[in-house]
Amino acid sequence: MKRFLVLAEVEMDDKKYAEVQSWNVEPTDFIISVLADHGRDRGLLIKMRCMETEYHLLDDVSRSADAIAKDKAFDELGEVVLHNAMCVGGNCEA
Repeated sequence: MKRFLVLAEVEMDDKKYAEVQSWNVEPTDFIISVLADHGRDRGLLIKMRCMETEYHLLDDVSRSADAIAKDKAFDELGEVVLHNAMCVGGNCEA
């Protein structure tokens, strides 16, 4: 299975925000429902988190996600190097 990280900044106008709240539904839950249901209807497995913010954070969060992904890749590479059963030239030193 292939995995993707999707970062999105979603905006909702004030009228729709008030309408969603009038249903006794949190706007963040509404956004998760709309996006996740749409994806699940098309065969995607989705885990999602939504938070309301006053700021445009997409660029900052994207940079952080890139750094985290790079750190995880280096950690994985380090584990492979340390625990790899194959040794250069067939000679392994313990």
